[in-house]
Amino acid sequence: MELINFNNFQQNQRMYGGTAGRKMGITYNGKDYLVKFPGNLKEQKMKNINLSYSNSPVCEYIGSRIYEIVGVPVHNTILGTRNNKVVVACEDFLQDGDKLYEFDKIKVTFEPHFLDSNGNETNGVGVDLYEIMMTIQEHPFLHDVPGVKQHFWSMFIMDALIGNTDRNNSNWGIILRKDRSKEIAPVYDNGNCLNSKWDDEKMRIVMNDPDKMEAEAYKARRCIFELHGKRVNPYHIIESREYPECSEAVYRLTPQIGNNMDRIQAMINEIPILSEIQKRFFISIIEYRYEKVLLKCIKNEGVH
Repeated sequence: MELINFNNFQQNQRMYGGTAGRKMGITYNGKDYLVKFPGNLKEQKMKNINLSYSNSPVCEYIGSRIYEIVGVPVHNTILGTRNNKVVVACEDFLQDGDKLYEFDKIKVTFEPHFLDSNGNETNGVGVDLYEIMMTIQEHPFLHDVPGVKQHFWSMFIMDALIGNTDRNNSNWGIILRKDRSKEIAPVYDNGNCLNSKWDDEKMRIVMNDPDKMEAEAYKARRCIFELHGKRVNPYHIIESREYPECSEAVYRLTPQIGNNMDRIQAMINEIPILSEIQKRFFISIIEYRYEKVLLKCIKNEGVH
């Protein structure tokens, strides 16, 4: 694949929020894009990491492409460069007059009659998984938007596959179109996946130690969501089969992942800026999660 040189594209008048790093709007081939730059790891004083800038743009591209390959609606991404930095351009899925309501804005405007998983009255801003499920089920704004719960669990499974630890309430949501119709926004903001702040040496160390690889792949992982005041391991949620919609997403998506694993591997191998260590690590950890968690769950249920 060839990286697009975005140097000659001027910034447009579209502004984007978020705290994940520097970004700017450009118009490319007649469409608006949000260009995301890599985070400066020197400013963050990352310990034991020999990396000046994060790999978040290329990880955003890979994570989004995996969503696309598996068939989950996601924003379109283009990998490129600007001012000698690797960047990712994310197509703006909003049309003039549309408004994106992130889930945190929906959730905080709800007066619930339920308690969170700790038995406390919710303040609307938390990431308690039970509270999120109840908000999706009962918020009046979502009553005429079909498939929101299915969409949430699809993201949960796909984020578990790519190791996205930051699917918080502000990076998914609902589009209110100019004509007042509503629809679920395509998945966006996938840069915090695939250990985007790791250098080659750390990847090599983990791949060469089976215990470290198993821990990093799923046993010791945590995501943003909480139950009873503690961040949850998403793979434990999947394996518990406590949430029927989560299990449904596993059964629906796992065959799609398996059938497209060759395409996922080929996509990663075609990215010219990745080192061989990075390619091996990304492919290995995705395969590990697929085989040891998702496929295992299906086989244990006798589903083929």
